[in-house]
Amino acid sequence: MAKSRHVVIGTAGHVDHGKTSLVLALTGIDADRLAEEKRRGITIENGFAHFDLGDGERASIIDVPGHERFVRHMLAGSGAVDLALLVVAADDGIMPQTIEHFHILRLLGVKRAVVALTKCDLAPDNEWLDLIEDSLKSLLNDAFTPPTPIVRVSALTGQGLDTLAATLREAALSSTAKLIQGRFRLPVDRIFTMTGFGTVVTGSLLEGTVAAGGPAAVYPSGLEAKIRQVQVHSQTVPAAYPGQRTALNISNLAKDDLKRGDVLATPGSLTPSMMLDVTLALLPESFFSTATQVKSGRLVKLHLAAREITAKLVLIDKDYLAPGQKAYAQLRLTEPVVARKGDRFVIRRPSPALTLGGGEVLDAAPLKRRRKPEVAELFRAKETGDHIQRVELAVREKPGSFEIFTETMLRADLEPVRARSDANVLVDKGKLFFLGSDVYIHAKEMESLSEKLFSLLDQRHKANPYSPGVSMEELRSKLLPNAPAPAADGFFAHLTAKKSIVREGGFVRLRSFEPKVDEVSNLHVALLEKAYLDFGFSPLANSFVLPEDDPIKARARRTAYESLVRKGVLKPLDDLYHVHKSHFERAFEVFKDLAAGGPVLIGPFRDALKTSRKVALALLDSFDRAGLSHKSGDGRLPR
Repeated sequence: MAKSRHVVIGTAGHVDHGKTSLVLALTGIDADRLAEEKRRGITIENGFAHFDLGDGERASIIDVPGHERFVRHMLAGSGAVDLALLVVAADDGIMPQTIEHFHILRLLGVKRAVVALTKCDLAPDNEWLDLIEDSLKSLLNDAFTPPTPIVRVSALTGQGLDTLAATLREAALSSTAKLIQGRFRLPVDRIFTMTGFGTVVTGSLLEGTVAAGGPAAVYPSGLEAKIRQVQVHSQTVPAAYPGQRTALNISNLAKDDLKRGDVLATPGSLTPSMMLDVTLALLPESFFSTATQVKSGRLVKLHLAAREITAKLVLIDKDYLAPGQKAYAQLRLTEPVVARKGDRFVIRRPSPALTLGGGEVLDAAPLKRRRKPEVAELFRAKETGDHIQRVELAVREKPGSFEIFTETMLRADLEPVRARSDANVLVDKGKLFFLGSDVYIHAKEMESLSEKLFSLLDQRHKANPYSPGVSMEELRSKLLPNAPAPAADGFFAHLTAKKSIVREGGFVRLRSFEPKVDEVSNLHVALLEKAYLDFGFSPLANSFVLPEDDPIKARARRTAYESLVRKGVLKPLDDLYHVHKSHFERAFEVFKDLAAGGPVLIGPFRDALKTSRKVALALLDSFDRAGLSHKSGDGRLPR
């Protein structure tokens, strides 16, 4: 399977520790592009550069702001970081944002880092630098793998720059490669308009391959766009791959149609949601200057990829979370977001702003959760369950939805082809039921629906022992309102095969129930049977046989009619006609006699019965359905 080894390097560190100067010295690119950044001498927005890895390969560098007020910009750029460049000035040492950025990198799952000890030309002596390095080693404490190298540099004098460049190249080239197949996803961190081109968005491509000319969708709005042009490091390319800083020129949308934090992705690949099921960990106690705990129900700022949004934090297995503790939680959002299982996030206290912790998304489109022991078990299965367990859980999670299987799997972030194989294994084990129309339901839902059906039928049988049961249409509307017709039929077929219910003439009844026919109805039974005997092969349509002005007589007449159908005295030809079984049998004898001379055509059969073409055709079709005949050229022969 093809993979991409493109790498995003993200800077981190306290304000004025020389991140932007270091990027300029390494790449020759000034990442500060705003006039205010030039005037104030600090980075306000994320800046971007590229770093040569050799053999024509380049890494993308995201230069993030260090000032506490701009941490949210740092978070917007850090979601796709593969390798961190943690910058610490030798004249200052470890500072508050150094620690906060370090923890943010860990919360976002960054596995590799290089430390640049900058401004070494300002250090009083080597002993001072040794002390700074010791404090850095104590902070890092094997937080990244392998152990983090610390390189002494000076952007002003050029000290250590070659060593730092070589160290970054080695770390970048040994990073984990990313799969390039499948759906693409790009969180948008910049939107602007270029004269002659139109709307342009930029971001770090998280997964998949995005190519010029292809379709795209903006999430969570669902707006559709087309990708006109793809650029990587200011060069037009046919396609971009995971790990590359990517600019996309898109058509059909104006700048105002998008906002920072939107996600550009393959159409139909993501599900907007107002909730996220997550694992959450608070930062250690040593990070907080005062006693800090997070209670269930408090509001937090959620940072997810390039998105910042207010969320209500609902803890699933605890009342509150203390520093250093972990828990399952649900984030209930003020606006919809899109995510995938495994995405990392950070939460911050809104005011005064402070990073509290972060974690990993378990379910990007869950149901609303309440604190119950079984809910915690469900979260545990989402976190540690294998693929087949997650397939079962995804189907079980939305009872009553009768969702198409592929949509269920995409919502659960499971690959549909592999998931279908697992689903069929679960069907064999009796844990899932396939209903048809690409709908599976869980055994628990099957059990619940069956119990509701049995209860409804039992109540109806007791209330009206003369009724043949409940119509299929009524049962579908009451029990299976969201099910496609083939799936609803599949549900009743399962119970019919188990001999729990009987389906006759469009009605459903319990197998243990036999409708009664009272004396009045007995009179109607005899009258109706005589009428159909008299009709012969010229029956009236059902709708003409059943009407009755008197409601009581009408009910009795319908009961008698259904009794004759149920007992097989009347044979259904189609939705319009029934004939008496004696006429049906005589018609089949005539059919066999005619077939002795070859395939039977409608005309001769009609003439032999002295009936209409419509009734003759209905009789022949009914022979086919009963397995008594088969098509042969333009005619039919007995089986």
